[in-house]
Amino acid sequence: MKDFTLIFIFLCFAIQIIFWIVTAFSTKQASENRGGWTMRISALIIVGSVIFLKDQIATIVPFLGINFWPRSFTTGIVADAATFLGMAIMIWARITLGKNWSANVVFKENHELITHGPYSYARHPIYSGLLLMVLGVAIYSGSSIWFLFFVLFFLGAYYKAYKEEKLLIKYFPEEYPAYARRVRAIIPFVL
Repeated sequence: MKDFTLIFIFLCFAIQIIFWIVTAFSTKQASENRGGWTMRISALIIVGSVIFLKDQIATIVPFLGINFWPRSFTTGIVADAATFLGMAIMIWARITLGKNWSANVVFKENHELITHGPYSYARHPIYSGLLLMVLGVAIYSGSSIWFLFFVLFFLGAYYKAYKEEKLLIKYFPEEYPAYARRVRAIIPFVL
């Protein structure tokens, strides 16, 4: 089961990345761009560090080498489910956003405020889905370093959501605050 779970998780991430690349060419022009490359490069450095330097980091900071549970059939199923659900949410949200989507914090020409589909459950369902995918990896690994990475990733997503919301409030000063009062940011009904 361990090998199947790892392959399944890899395939979910590969499908999501390919979908993003293919659909990235069908978006509207940006009318205001607040960047975003710095955050993505930082995230890639952190992910690379976790993947390639896990053992070295655990030697320096011993509590990061703790494994909470062994890999098993059950943890594999839970990890697969979390990863697949996260991928499905991300793709659903990306399709719902349509031409308004961007990887950066931007406002598009003729931008529309999307509040239906997954956006009726969370204001940032793409982050919700990506967090579920990272949680799937953490569950699969069972290691404290991946759970620390999950927490750091959550904080980064929350920060980027905050930046996006400032831009959306600027352009939708009445609609967006009303929407934000109804719908949670990242975790439906919670946060």
